[in-house]
Amino acid sequence: MQRLVINVKDDTKLHALMSVLNEINFIEVEKEKVVKSRRSGYGNFRKLFGIWENRDISLADIRKKAWR
Repeated sequence: MQRLVINVKDDTKLHALMSVLNEINFIEVEKEKVVKSRRSGYGNFRKLFGIWENRDISLADIRKKAWR
């Protein structure tokens, strides 16, 4: 058995395509579940301002820790 992946650009046409494919007797149609990430598309960049404030750390310290 071979597998073919079809990406449908227009969701309104998906139902028509599925019905045509279901009528063909030598094709099994499996619909995949779309997993949406829970990560929001937009973050608040301004919340990151000042996260290193009042921390005694230098670029050399960061490099030392990175190469351990």
